[in-house]
Amino acid sequence: MLMRTAWVLPGGSTFGAIQAGLVTSLFESGVEPDMVVGTSVGSLNAAWLAGDPTPGGAVRLRELWLSMRRSDVFGIQPSRVLAGKLGLTNHLISNHGLARWLHQTLPFRRLEDARIPLTVTATDVDTGEAVYFDRGPALPPLVASCSIPGMFPPINVDGRWLVDGGPAAFMPISRAVEQGAERVYVLPCGGTEPFQYNPRRRGIGAIATWPPPKIPPRSISGVNGAALGAAMVAAARLDLQLNATRCELYVLPAPSVIGLSPYSFEHASALIDAAWEIGKRWFPTARPVPEGPVDIGGRPLGEKATEPA
Repeated sequence: MLMRTAWVLPGGSTFGAIQAGLVTSLFESGVEPDMVVGTSVGSLNAAWLAGDPTPGGAVRLRELWLSMRRSDVFGIQPSRVLAGKLGLTNHLISNHGLARWLHQTLPFRRLEDARIPLTVTATDVDTGEAVYFDRGPALPPLVASCSIPGMFPPINVDGRWLVDGGPAAFMPISRAVEQGAERVYVLPCGGTEPFQYNPRRRGIGAIATWPPPKIPPRSISGVNGAALGAAMVAAARLDLQLNATRCELYVLPAPSVIGLSPYSFEHASALIDAAWEIGKRWFPTARPVPEGPVDIGGRPLGEKATEPA
């Protein structure tokens, strides 16, 4: 009897390009999703896939990532940025660009019209609760799921003010299991695999390393962001530990993104190709997440992650 399979796609800003490569490697390995659950940029990838959950859909997803430009999502307006820094508004960037891009590229208008079950995750900014959407208009929850706190404005959906799903459910494995998933593949937007990036225009190379250098953030927003990131990782590790006993759970390896900008699409092609290759190498010897304490990659604590040579 076939196990019901879910793909869980966490957030990661422009590093969501990695998921396009991992998706391709899973299809090539014969793994297809029966449902998809996403958070933040993972919700966008999940939505595009739910509209066409086939190898052809994976090709389209790669094409979408290669066509993205910063102005499509992160349209900078100096007056808005200044107002945000002066405390006159609660965000720095309008979400109109993201909403417009989604309206142009999404193959359905209501979540229940997707070809496989799709769940979009957001965070209630008042209660801190995870809010899950699997029915109704697609655009509002998707925009809310990607509304990075402080950068984009909160979105009012059904009377609740919502922001990025990451703070409440960065890696929503439990939701997939609650919806009947017996096998879960987590497709992260960054990992520990060595990754070398050679920007075409600059003619110089950059290596994303693991572990990250021991340098503290240099700004207040940097410290706040790092603290929020650490909290999300800690919660995700607990979710991995909990669900390793409830389903057959896998976390795909992914290229390291340390040192790369999460607001640039310049490295999308290289990240897609690297993740695609990493996923293909991993699958033949893939092991489920074991019971007990694990790190964010699903490895038992104490087991060394891959490091660059």
